[in-house]
Amino acid sequence: MRSSVTGDSARGAVNAPGLQPERTILAWQRTLLAATVACAGCARAATGRPSASLTAATLVLSAVLVVITIGTRLRRRRYRRRADDPRPIPQTVGALLCAGIGAAAGCVLLSLL
Repeated sequence: MRSSVTGDSARGAVNAPGLQPERTILAWQRTLLAATVACAGCARAATGRPSASLTAATLVLSAVLVVITIGTRLRRRRYRRRADDPRPIPQTVGALLCAGIGAAAGCVLLSLL
């Protein structure tokens, strides 16, 4: 039998239990970082060229940051308790994120008009 880098041992390392939740936590942290940068950029734009829509976008993005932080902490806490916990993050977190990002995008679009 031929041994290769993509053999069973390599697949076992990639599909090891506990890695998927860890990757999920890392993805949430990257999302939190990106949202922080977006909020900081929006806040900087609001101070440079004050408008109600940019201020509203900054406030909405701040709320999105809070929701992402809650989601990240919830996922990390579950991972520390049990690495193979299959329960997903509550759907309300995702719904709040989508609504918040949509509202912030609408506010930024209004400021561009």
